[in-house]
Amino acid sequence: MLRAVMEQDDGARMVDNVGLEQSVGSPARRLSSLGTRSFSEPVVRHAAEEAHHGSEHRQERTQLGLVRFRRQPMVPDVGGLGWRTKTGHLLKNQSFYPQTAVNTWDLPAHAGVNTWKDYHGPKMATDAEMMERLDRFDEEAAEWEAKKLFVNTTRAQTLDRFSNRKINRSMLTSQPCWAPHHRARREVHAIFETFDSSMGEKPQKELRKVYTEKVLKKDREAIRQIAKRIQNEETWKLVFKHMEQERRADIRADLQERQAHTDQLMAMSGQPLQQDRARSPLPNNCSQRSEELSVPRQPYMPKDVTQLTDFRGLVHADSDFALETLFPGFGHDLSAEFRAAATRSTEPGWPPPAAAATPRRAGSREKALKGASVTKGSIPVSKHRLERVGTRTNEDLLAEHSKAQFRRTAAPPAPPQSRALLEEDFSPKVTQKDPLRVTGRFARTEHTRHPTSPKAQEELPPPRRPMVYHVMVESHSPKASMGIDTTMSSMSSLRRSATSPLLPRPGPSQERSQAMADVCAELDDFDERVTPVPRISNFFASHR
Repeated sequence: MLRAVMEQDDGARMVDNVGLEQSVGSPARRLSSLGTRSFSEPVVRHAAEEAHHGSEHRQERTQLGLVRFRRQPMVPDVGGLGWRTKTGHLLKNQSFYPQTAVNTWDLPAHAGVNTWKDYHGPKMATDAEMMERLDRFDEEAAEWEAKKLFVNTTRAQTLDRFSNRKINRSMLTSQPCWAPHHRARREVHAIFETFDSSMGEKPQKELRKVYTEKVLKKDREAIRQIAKRIQNEETWKLVFKHMEQERRADIRADLQERQAHTDQLMAMSGQPLQQDRARSPLPNNCSQRSEELSVPRQPYMPKDVTQLTDFRGLVHADSDFALETLFPGFGHDLSAEFRAAATRSTEPGWPPPAAAATPRRAGSREKALKGASVTKGSIPVSKHRLERVGTRTNEDLLAEHSKAQFRRTAAPPAPPQSRALLEEDFSPKVTQKDPLRVTGRFARTEHTRHPTSPKAQEELPPPRRPMVYHVMVESHSPKASMGIDTTMSSMSSLRRSATSPLLPRPGPSQERSQAMADVCAELDDFDERVTPVPRISNFFASHR
């Protein structure tokens, strides 16, 4: 009867004898019978208050994606509607006037019976408030961990960069080579604003469209034909030189014959001879330098025949940098080997030397980088903190994505974009989208490939491409065999050098001669490897 009355008027009128099924007598009336036991509330709680826990519902939400609930069949005495007097007036206690500013819709004391059964009852049964508090606590903890990750990662990367620069500065004091930035040829003069002059700036995928196998084959054949013509010209020059020497020898022999005939006539006539043939020639009192100056000049033969103007515009002669981009690790070696073979094929003589053979791939410089040891600078960070960083741009990671230098005074071409090490965003908001990204060694080179899950890629910002690339150069430092920087680095075994002040010097007796020999050897080595650069001038426009 009570249920029917409450459902009929939504709890607006109460009868005098209000008695819910879960209610018992007030504990205030039983103070005399408490005895020695501690007081416990005799009110019977709703079964939903103890049957469900927040952790169970959160686990159910994780597994199913939702929390199942149903309409409550009854209104409990505690946690239900507000208390009313015998006359039916609502008792406005502290639950009716909350201390915090909330919407009255969320207060059970302001709701009716049907509203409580449909909204507040299921909310209490699933313990939604505790779930929300736990979710907020987990969110704050995740945000705090993301902030710590960002600070630790940024600090570790900064300390790695500073330590790396210190190592490189110490190595630069003893390095005979360097790797400046590669600049475009069109910056020197406007005559290089052509298609074939800027092939070294093109990426690998574009060079494959231009420098096909047939184009390179025809280019090598053109170099062989030009070298054959030059060899024929040099051979005839040598023949003409021999003819001049033979003609000179004939003239001298004819003069000696005339002198002998004159001496014979003078002897027959009884006249004294002007020269005694029994007299020995004068001794040679010339110095070694005087003899060197008296030697006739040898015919000029260029060290690299492809430097002649006849070879301009050919791929193997002018675009070795583009070949290195097209064939990373061995393109420059193929070009240098073929040019050296072409130079040998132009030597004068008969029969002519063999034509330059097509070079074959022997090995790659990139493979030598994988087994090289790297010098690591110590940074003031504990091991426990380093294990909790997002990623480190340390020397080991940079060595795997570096290019080997093949020239003493020029940097190698840039690697393909697909091999460039991407710069990830480890800000707190981004890290909360995918916490599994924290690996400590995040070496990512592709935008599409994700280490944890493809779906997380949709909510993450794309990584950034670096503006510089890493280069490995020879190192002569006694402390390390490799140094890495964003613009230059080094690798190789140690070698004693007069320009390396950090290396131990020889004994007192051999110090001066050894130092002089080392300096001369380095200068000779530099002169052989240096590439001559034409002077920058412009006679037709303003100076650039």
